[in-house]
Amino acid sequence: MNRKCALWRGMAIGAALLLAAGGAWAASQDEPRKGGSLRVAMIGEPPTLDLHWTSGTIIYEITGHIYETLFTTDVKYETIPHLAEGYEASDDLKRYVIRLRKGVKFHNGKEMTSADVVASLKRWGKLGTGKAVFKTVETVEARDPYTVEIRLKQPSAVLPTALAQMPSGAAIFPKEVVEAAGDGQIKEYIGTGPFKFVEHKPDRHVRLARFDGYAPRNEAPNGYGGRRTAYVDEILFLPVPDIAIREAGVQTGEYHYAQQLKPDAYERLRKMPEVEPVVIKPYGWAISILNTKQGLMTNKKLRQAFQARLDIEPMMQAAMGHPDFYRLDPGLFFPEQAWHSRAGAELYNQRNKEKARQLLKESGYQGQPIRWIVTREYEYHYKPALVSKSQLEEVGFNIDLQVMDWATVVQRRVKPELWDVFSTGMSFSVEATTAAQLLCEYPGWWCNPEKEALLQELTKESEPKKRRAIVDRIQALFYEDAARMRLGDYFRMDLRRKELRGFEPGPRMHFWNVWLASR
Repeated sequence: MNRKCALWRGMAIGAALLLAAGGAWAASQDEPRKGGSLRVAMIGEPPTLDLHWTSGTIIYEITGHIYETLFTTDVKYETIPHLAEGYEASDDLKRYVIRLRKGVKFHNGKEMTSADVVASLKRWGKLGTGKAVFKTVETVEARDPYTVEIRLKQPSAVLPTALAQMPSGAAIFPKEVVEAAGDGQIKEYIGTGPFKFVEHKPDRHVRLARFDGYAPRNEAPNGYGGRRTAYVDEILFLPVPDIAIREAGVQTGEYHYAQQLKPDAYERLRKMPEVEPVVIKPYGWAISILNTKQGLMTNKKLRQAFQARLDIEPMMQAAMGHPDFYRLDPGLFFPEQAWHSRAGAELYNQRNKEKARQLLKESGYQGQPIRWIVTREYEYHYKPALVSKSQLEEVGFNIDLQVMDWATVVQRRVKPELWDVFSTGMSFSVEATTAAQLLCEYPGWWCNPEKEALLQELTKESEPKKRRAIVDRIQALFYEDAARMRLGDYFRMDLRRKELRGFEPGPRMHFWNVWLASR
């Protein structure tokens, strides 16, 4: 063989070896590995880490790694056991016996028993969305260390689903943590999840670490259920309110993941080799909540005038920037869900200036300032409010838009004397009876007696066609009362670095079963 042929042959062998090594390296990166610090850029600071206290999405997206629930949902959003081993319903759906998994440890090393579950569920039933479920609960008792019995005042076909709902958060805490909290917020953040709480430095980070004593389920991962594995050593949730900084941080490698980026950057980010946009659809819908408990918005005619004027398209265009990231739809549940309805659609997105002016006149409104509290931390909160302000003032409203951080909005919205309107989003909800957009207890306090009776009827009904008819009537009342202004569906765009592997997008961001490949 001459020298030239030998050289080419050697180069070919070398290239083949490099290709094989590269292929082996790539394959190794696709295998889960432990280690590393996962850095997640959040839209802001969580107002609390007590999941029973309030249902804010940011709270669950952090504490859902710490706390767990008896039930959760699979990839089809069907309810499946998690901390529960299973359950039996009897007495015409008025008695539920829930069997607990044995060997589940809290982060303080104590085994979870029925005493912890009973204390946690009773506390949840006094707070937040748990109140709606506990209206029909008669007793919650421990039958033995691994069995809980729940007796209801009336039949319920949806109790396990209600206990699975996030971010409503029927989280299980140690009994002693619940008792130490009394009527206030919990003082120790202890759960059973794959990650344990380490520290919270406000405006800097929430630090979680792998819980080596975690007891996973045996089943394969399935939606939010099945086996949960903590591969990374720790997760740092970092408040980064500035969208541009969140995006740039993922591009430079400072963060592995960032939430809530601007959809108008989608096409540009798709072309970058080190990052990948994450599109979450369906995700949520934007809403303006009116205060029906106290102040100007207790006037139904005024609320109806507000509703009649709104032109939704420019609001959602301003919020999302890219048309692929929003849609207009009247349904209180997504088109992808069984309970989607078009009832009351004629009152959605009316864009009727003259009707609004007439209703405003009939309401007796004298131009008083309408206090609208909103944050800039969520673009889909702030931008629609800004467009709405212009639309409403065109027909005679006087809008006092008060911009503040999200934590302050959450604190103020529970005090009816402080506001007339606030902006928020409604997250993906599997079960209608526990959906925040329908609850009387949710700030805004839409407590229509017919709606409340229908929700109670819905709780007892298991036949799908009958449930659908009830949902249709509730949605019609939603638009007739004009207590909450449904805007449009929005689809969230997050951004991840490609070395973050195993991530599964969903309505609830979570980082179990993910790992960091070598860069």
